[in-house]
Amino acid sequence: MGFEPFEGKRSHSGDPAVSITKAGNFIINSTCVERHFKGTKYIKVFWDSENEKIGIKPLTAKDTYAYRLNLSPRGNVGAFSGTAFFKSIGLEHKATKSYAVEWNKREQLIEFSVQGDVKGKKTGKD
Repeated sequence: MGFEPFEGKRSHSGDPAVSITKAGNFIINSTCVERHFKGTKYIKVFWDSENEKIGIKPLTAKDTYAYRLNLSPRGNVGAFSGTAFFKSIGLEHKATKSYAVEWNKREQLIEFSVQGDVKGKKTGKD
């Protein structure tokens, strides 16, 4: 029997997650965009050096340290460059890696741990 085409569609469900690509980009999956970043044009990145966690906060307006959130044409996946941020905290990836995120209600941001992926603790202001 020969090849048969797969006629299903890509799945856009699943848990909220952020991927960090080997090229130094953040990719926010569709579930996460739908729940936490719908209508958001700008975000701000935070670093918790003690717990080695990254926070990404949706902003209602641009500020000095905001990143532009680039959405896919359908508006369901978000991306932005994290190269300078990753360098400042000592995070390097040889391959793309996905991280499960949680909503931090008190801080109004998503957060995820990169513990074990950081090469030496830095403050994020180095």
